[in-house]
Amino acid sequence: MPERVDPRNLPSGYSPAFIQLSDGLVCVADATVRDSGWLEFTEWSGTTGLVPPRECGRVKFIATEHVDDELRRRIADADIRAEYAPKAEVSR
Repeated sequence: MPERVDPRNLPSGYSPAFIQLSDGLVCVADATVRDSGWLEFTEWSGTTGLVPPRECGRVKFIATEHVDDELRRRIADADIRAEYAPKAEVSR
């Protein structure tokens, strides 16, 4: 099972983005446009995939920032970070 991506601690080289697909706007943890035009992506769940050029519209990359006291990056927008952060498990 793939490991969930945390927008508060992005893996090195990840470029989060909003992608316009035929069924709506999707936010992904990482997006890379290949030379062939295909879009390679990683979802927040850690699942990866490819989208052909005919099914993908605009790609808008999301700004990231370095955390001051650590060598890690996170999504700069606090609202987006909170929306895609892993949900805490409820303990009983």
